[in-house]
Amino acid sequence: MSDGMNMTARDAIFAKLREHKSPQEDAYPLPPVAVFGDCDASPERFAKNLAQMGGKLLPRKPGESIAHVIDAAFPARQNLCTAVPEVEGTLRIEDLEDHYQANKVDVMVVRAAFGIAEVGGIFLSEVELKEHLADVHLAQHLVVLLSQAELTGNMHTAYRDRSEFKTAGYGVVMSGPSATADIQGVLIRGAQGVRSLSVIWD
Repeated sequence: MSDGMNMTARDAIFAKLREHKSPQEDAYPLPPVAVFGDCDASPERFAKNLAQMGGKLLPRKPGESIAHVIDAAFPARQNLCTAVPEVEGTLRIEDLEDHYQANKVDVMVVRAAFGIAEVGGIFLSEVELKEHLADVHLAQHLVVLLSQAELTGNMHTAYRDRSEFKTAGYGVVMSGPSATADIQGVLIRGAQGVRSLSVIWD
């Protein structure tokens, strides 16, 4: 940190935050979370809402490798960055040195901590992404490995039941690829992030 006259506004803000840390959770427990809406956490509901949000479920035959599914879905891809041991790829996510390097990634493969059936969304944090959250959004296509056993019904049950909301330093819920509809009222996917988001049951 800079000192004296050289202290930046950023340094000053972080210094204040360190001085005023939040009280421990056990001293001031959080209130109970009410659960509203449909709590159905079935794979069918997740798949339906994933498709509605522009994502897709990649079919996987019994015994078929994840790498083979990805090869079939993206035959023209060149740079495949992986954050999972099941897929070798051309580059490990831990080896990304800068955002410019990530911008050249055709397909990125990650594993989601859990999925939310109500919105067809997946939860990613620094744990799954090895501290490379920004780089995921720079890839052209995102492939997500997800266990059906890790589905929860809606955002209320996710917040109540999933410990990741409390243990993650940061996290993001992604429902389908990036999209915008503010340009002449036309829906455009891949405008500010990944062009496609695909899920493979694992």
